[in-house]
Amino acid sequence: MTPHLVRWHDEYGKQGLTIIEVDNGLIDSLEELRQHVQSEGVPFTLFHDETGALCDSYGVSGYPVACLIGRDGTVSRDGIPSDDAEGVEPVI
Repeated sequence: MTPHLVRWHDEYGKQGLTIIEVDNGLIDSLEELRQHVQSEGVPFTLFHDETGALCDSYGVSGYPVACLIGRDGTVSRDGIPSDDAEGVEPVI
């Protein structure tokens, strides 16, 4: 998933796309997240959801999952980003 997110960050960030990755802390430790950021060269914001509360509040039941939220706050797409990564770009 990270390569798609990095590419979208690079290609669409100047047009207003903001990528925030939320990592479920019940699955990954903070140290694992730090290693991921370093090894993948992640250029966008990551949030370590230590207790999994944020993931629970959004009803996330599988990983990875991505939500594309418009400027108006409406979710225009959600699902596994790598399944149809190229199909997401017209929505962006």
